[in-house]
Amino acid sequence: MTAEGLALPWPALASGLAAGMLLAAMYLWLLARSVRSLAHARHPGRRLLLGTLLRLVMVGAVFGGMLHVGNAPQALAAVAGFVIVRTAVLRWRISREAA
Repeated sequence: MTAEGLALPWPALASGLAAGMLLAAMYLWLLARSVRSLAHARHPGRRLLLGTLLRLVMVGAVFGGMLHVGNAPQALAAVAGFVIVRTAVLRWRISREAA
């Protein structure tokens, strides 16, 4: 095995990480928008269910599309970016509410 075979595709990993971070930001924005609209919704349960399904389909389509293209390291980097942003935002919200 040569050194070239072991080289990690850094640009692909960076773009995957950025895509995951952007996806997490969109996911959390849609979540906040969905929760805010529940108070004025005629059928809040239906709206919550549809919002959840929309967000899950969006996340699944992006990660599934990355895996379908065949770039598993990029998809794993996207998952890492998603988890990093989600964890950072949740920690920030919890510390803000505790203060």
